[in-house]
Amino acid sequence: MAKNGTYDAVVIGSGLGSLTAAAILSRAGKRVAVVERNRSLGGAASCYRTGKLTIEASLHETADPHDPRDLKHAVLSHLGLLDKIEWVPISNLHTVIGGPVGAPLQLGHGFETIGDDLSARFPERAAGIRRLLQRMDEIYTMVGSFNTAGETRSLSKLLFASKGSWPMVRDWRRSLDEALERDLGDCEGAKCALGANLAYFADDPRKTWWIFFAVAQGGYFGSGGVYIRGGSTRLSRALAKIVKQSGGDVFLGRKATDIDIDNDGRPAGVRHSGPNGEAADRLATQSVLAGCAPSMLAELLPETQRESFLAPYRRLTPSISLFCAHFGMKEPPANFGLGGYSTILLPDWMRSLNDYASAAGLLAEAPGSRLPPLTVVNYGAVDSGLDEEGRTLVTVAGVDHIDNWQRLSKDDERARRMAWLDAILAELDRRYPGFANAAEERIFVTARSTRDYLATPGGAIYGFAPEPPTKSILAGIPRSPRTSIPGLFLASSFGGSGGFTGAMGAGAQAARLAL
Repeated sequence: MAKNGTYDAVVIGSGLGSLTAAAILSRAGKRVAVVERNRSLGGAASCYRTGKLTIEASLHETADPHDPRDLKHAVLSHLGLLDKIEWVPISNLHTVIGGPVGAPLQLGHGFETIGDDLSARFPERAAGIRRLLQRMDEIYTMVGSFNTAGETRSLSKLLFASKGSWPMVRDWRRSLDEALERDLGDCEGAKCALGANLAYFADDPRKTWWIFFAVAQGGYFGSGGVYIRGGSTRLSRALAKIVKQSGGDVFLGRKATDIDIDNDGRPAGVRHSGPNGEAADRLATQSVLAGCAPSMLAELLPETQRESFLAPYRRLTPSISLFCAHFGMKEPPANFGLGGYSTILLPDWMRSLNDYASAAGLLAEAPGSRLPPLTVVNYGAVDSGLDEEGRTLVTVAGVDHIDNWQRLSKDDERARRMAWLDAILAELDRRYPGFANAAEERIFVTARSTRDYLATPGGAIYGFAPEPPTKSILAGIPRSPRTSIPGLFLASSFGGSGGFTGAMGAGAQAARLAL
């Protein structure tokens, strides 16, 4: 396959945002080239094999895209993938155990169901719980309507969506902590139950944007959760297939090294080389969509343009990273009492949802008396398609920061990783006796591992942190795929918001801007 040529657009990286952008451009009749430095597709949206265990790199659950309110719905429908991907329903949102919640509390799907579940446990806050969920429902529905209006370019739908915009206008600058305090007061149990999976978004409710949380969490609450049967790599491959079938190219094992800029200040081409430093090939184009962080993208630009390009991003904070402990089980986890799909274990030392902010720092030392909140994902509870010929995957995730691992030697890092893996396994065995003996495969992935694989600052997995905006709603959504260089766009979470939904949304918007 020729690694030179002229294209309507060159997409750097094959993450979910990049591939979404590439597929949309290809569907629009554009000739597209995707350049990926790894030898596999998908970035975080991928699976890998170790021993008898297939590991899902990142997808635990996403909002069901069959619901038109979900931001993935319009994109997947447009690309003809909504019914080609097998979406496996997840029966309940999650079960929360410990901390301020206490005894196991299972939450279903649907705003009304979740309201019933929470009100039964916290009857003194029933009215506030209903108010909070109604606000979330309104915001989630309104944003979904705006997205549909934008996708269909329908003025009537835009006007209809605008009528319900007051909840967003009213709470535009509010933090998650402020929103929860307004309706739930000092009931930390209800707050922790509602936001137990906070690590899917951020680590500090005081610095998390309420509108973002209402939309992201509202997707799980209102649309229900699903997993992609066979793993997220199925979606990545389906998107790449659209590019290839449309006459485009996907170059794996090729690292983008430079973006040429012409005299008009627009992209003129992308240079890329192989893993052994071969002479760079060149793809001519006037449109570049990058699935990477602005800091990484700046390194590809001429030195004279880097500072002005980076200026809009200087004050933005990269998102959190995660640690993941992966266990390959030789017996069904249900045999040990772990029957649900998503279980969140809150430690006894947690007194409030705000305590999440100090959880990541625990990994800066060897395990002691405190463990962080643990999100346990049991892929054996659904028809995941991951364990047909091997072990059942159980993943335990929590907040991590790159600073926890920066100044360690390789030996010291390995020793601490193994210590944390043992501590987490011991905690699971304490709660689910027999779990440890059945865990034949054991792997621990840190923020440092994530940084090295995804090439994101600090191992950030959700783009920029979803902090409350400092400007009014008239300034618009805080982040956009558009950059200061015409024809250069961010097709990743850094151009929008995090998670699978956010990445696909940013990629779709980048493609529309390029078109």
